[in-house]
Amino acid sequence: MEKKIFKPDWEDISARTLPDWYDDCKLGIFIHWGLYSVPAWAESKWEAGGEGSAVEWFKHNSYAEWYLNTIRIEDSPARKYHEETYGRDFPYEKFAESFLCENWNPDEWAKLFKEAGAGYVVLTTKHHDGYCLYPSRYTDYNTVKSGPKRDLMGDLTDAVRANGLKMGAYFSGLFDWTGHPYAITGEEDFGGVYNKTYAFSDYSLNQAMELVDLYKPSVLWNDIGWPKKGLDDLPHLFAHYYNNVPEGVVDDRWSVSWCDFNTAEYLMGTRSLEKKWEMCRGLGLSFGYNQNENEDTVLSSRDLVRLLVEYVSHNGNLLINIGPKADGTIPDIQIDRLKELGAWLRKHGEAIYKTRMWRDRQHDQLSDCDAFYTRNANDLFVIIDGLHTGIHEIELPFIQDKIKIEVTDEFPVHVKLDNFFVT
Repeated sequence: MEKKIFKPDWEDISARTLPDWYDDCKLGIFIHWGLYSVPAWAESKWEAGGEGSAVEWFKHNSYAEWYLNTIRIEDSPARKYHEETYGRDFPYEKFAESFLCENWNPDEWAKLFKEAGAGYVVLTTKHHDGYCLYPSRYTDYNTVKSGPKRDLMGDLTDAVRANGLKMGAYFSGLFDWTGHPYAITGEEDFGGVYNKTYAFSDYSLNQAMELVDLYKPSVLWNDIGWPKKGLDDLPHLFAHYYNNVPEGVVDDRWSVSWCDFNTAEYLMGTRSLEKKWEMCRGLGLSFGYNQNENEDTVLSSRDLVRLLVEYVSHNGNLLINIGPKADGTIPDIQIDRLKELGAWLRKHGEAIYKTRMWRDRQHDQLSDCDAFYTRNANDLFVIIDGLHTGIHEIELPFIQDKIKIEVTDEFPVHVKLDNFFVT
């Protein structure tokens, strides 16, 4: 088949269809890793979207990767922690001296992600603090010029692909706090007063194009939005991306209507039966590593599996985040969760991978359990959650005969109904 060449206009780009690989694999690993991994501090106060107000959120931010912004707020607990721990005049940029990644083994990471059952990985190549995890030629504020003195994105890309997974790049296109030394304290700071110059929009465009050319990421995952001055550049960026990465997909955070998939984040975002979507969230309340998190704030393995089942049955993917430490190690609690998720998928993956939602119904709440549904061609999969151990007979509202299920642990189990859709 002849390769499609996209022109840099919305009409041509919007005719594109979602590549099957993205809808087939269902599970991705998000990685928030950067200078904020050194202080690794945030309040564990609430799930994003469940806070009382935007002002309260920014002052008591649960996201450790927002550390720089939070310490800029005069009376925030993060500011108090920073001054008591590092000193009033300690600049954020100095954390690069401690961000050494000295115990990092990218191949071990990639093997863990594969064991977890993931099909793709997305690394924060540049978060809102402006520090790049790759050798950007547009700034010296990166991991090759300082910190670990290595191309973290490049090394991880090689390891991930060597293990048969797809590699994606997160990029902060709208926020770069190196050039905006004011705290974001409310919703009005998101689009109203932020980064309105042509110079900054060119900077974002150049770096996004750079990521495409250097790494050809299978996912180009922009965050927050895109500079208003550069919106007309996006058809050129997307055409360049799709022409160089035919399998590539982009998210919905570019301040334009086009995307390959929508996103949700904790309690926020779009979850649609009509458009493919992806839930991104941390194992805990933060994306970046937060030393304050523990068993009380981190998802249990069972709850993690339950989320994956719920989202897949409703047309979603799960992009579950890990927050590594500054030395390149992943906290044990996060490793345990990923391994237990992978163990479940090895037993029940046929009900997840390469399936699609059943449009007639996605979920039934039964008397003592929940039933979720996925399908693959003519086969229906029923995933049951909430049963205690033992043998059960479940009555579903759309079939006459009861189905028998043996439950051996607390995790969801599945039953395959062969040729259910053959009439």
